[in-house]
Parts: sequence; structure tokens; C-alpha cells
Amino acid sequence: MINAFRNAIVALAGSLLLVGMASATPVKAEPELLDAAAAFMFSARMKDEKTIEVRYAIAPGYYLYRERFAFVVDGATPGQPRIPRGKPKFDVTFNKTMETFRKEVVVSIPLKEVAAGAFQLKATSQGCADAGVCYPPNEQIAQFGNASGSFSAKPGAATSALLKSPASGNAAPGANAKTSPLFARVTNIDDVEQKIKSAGRIALLDFYADWCAPCKQMERVTLADKRVKAKLAQFEALQADVTRNTLEDKLLLKKYKLVGPPAIVFFDKAGQEIPGLRVVGFEPPEKFLQTLERVLRVP
Repeated sequence: MINAFRNAIVALAGSLLLVGMASATPVKAEPELLDAAAAFMFSARMKDEKTIEVRYAIAPGYYLYRERFAFVVDGATPGQPRIPRGKPKFDVTFNKTMETFRKEVVVSIPLKEVAAGAFQLKATSQGCADAGVCYPPNEQIAQFGNASGSFSAKPGAATSALLKSPASGNAAPGANAKTSPLFARVTNIDDVEQKIKSAGRIALLDFYADWCAPCKQMERVTLADKRVKAKLAQFEALQADVTRNTLEDKLLLKKYKLVGPPAIVFFDKAGQEIPGLRVVGFEPPEKFLQTLERVLRVP
């Protein structure tokens, strides 16, 4: 009888161990990323009566692209912005040399004519994190004015600049027309939720953009792998192309607490996100295959 009791205890312990092993899902550590406003701190002032000075303080581990700057001045006639040369780097993803800035970059915008009263600067920038995630183009607004009805500023004196969040997305090159044949296209939150809930199987949502270098690398290297393609066939694979950075694109990123692509979120058969298994940034084929295997083992 003692032996039978001992055997029962051993069998129960073994069963509990197997259950624990099956239910324990390895949690992947996601990179902790700053909001765009903190990663690329924007400020603007009048350097003198005819020059706007725009400054970006760039956090460690982040960089801005020189060619992604754009400046529009309303209420004044601007000259050509004076953007310093960045650090040249050949980007194998885009197959060209691109200049980037780290730590800080200061841009001077000469003004040929300034209207009486106020004028406004719209500054657009775009950058990435070393963690392998790129931020959507970010538009920020600075307003300059003088209560006297005419504009004047002493050299080196800061004006009262009102910084605003972007009111609308800045359309980057390309459009939301390109979707990989591996994925079904989704464009908004309702579309995503409807498709994952009706799939009846594990689903994934891939975030992509044309201006995202790691996205291109993921597409060219990892998603082109035959083993990855075969494994993805077991998923309801969806893709959100956020190239244009529209309001719907921003809401999708915000819903899943993402600052930008590339990122892949996984969902169980009930349509709930599987915690701890997101892919944020580029993953090579071998590592991505391991991630997909872990997801498929989730009950």
C-alpha cells in the first residue's frame, strides 16, 4: 500500500511538471524604446532677425536621416535650409549611401521676407533606433510671433515657440499599395480584429513601411527563406503597411504600443494577443523560425 501511494505521488508530480513545462512560454525581452519626442527632441528659435535655427537633440542609440528632413514656412519666404553633412553610411537595404546624425544636429533656415505678425514653421524628420526599429516621419510645428504686429528678435534670443503634435501624417515615399504575397492586407483596427477572430487559427500581424530599413531587410532575408514561408502557411498572416503614416496607421501602432515597424504581434485562436512572443526589429531566419515554433506550441 505504501508503494502504491509512493507511485501515485511520483506520477502526480510528473504530471504537474509536464503541465508546467507545456504552459510555460519563454518570454522574449522587447527593446525599451523612447517615444519619438524623447528620442529626437525638437526645438526652434530665431538665431537672428532673418534666420530660424532648428535643433534636434538625439538620444544615445538613435539616429536621424539627413534626406528625411523637410521644412515649410508659412507667413515668411524661406531660403534653402542649411543642413550640415551627416556621417555617410552605405545602406545595403536601400543599396545607396545615406547620411545620418547622432547626438545632435542643428539646421539653419534663412528667411528672405517675413510678414508682419506671426509665421509658422513645419519641420519633418524621420529616424531609427539601433534596436532595429524605425519611427514614422514626425511633423512638429513652431509658431513665431510678436504682439506688436511686427516680428523682431535679438541675435541668440529664443522666441516663444509653440510645439504641437503632428495634426496629420506626413506621406513618405511610396503608398500603401504593396503587400507581400505571404500576407493578407489590413488597414485599420476593425479590419484586424475581424480577421483574427474569424481565422479559427493562430494569427500574426506584421507591421511594415517602405521607409523602414529593417523592414526591407526582414523582407529580403528572413521572409524570403523557404523554411519561413512554409512555416508561415500555418498562420493567418496579416500585414499593416504604415508607409503613409495616416491616422489609421498611427492608431494601429498605438493600439499595440509600438513606436514603429518592423514588428510582428501574434494572436491565439480566440483572437487574443499571445504575450511575451512579439518580434520587434529584425530577426534572422533561424531565430524567427524558433519564434514561430514557440508560438505554434502555445495551447
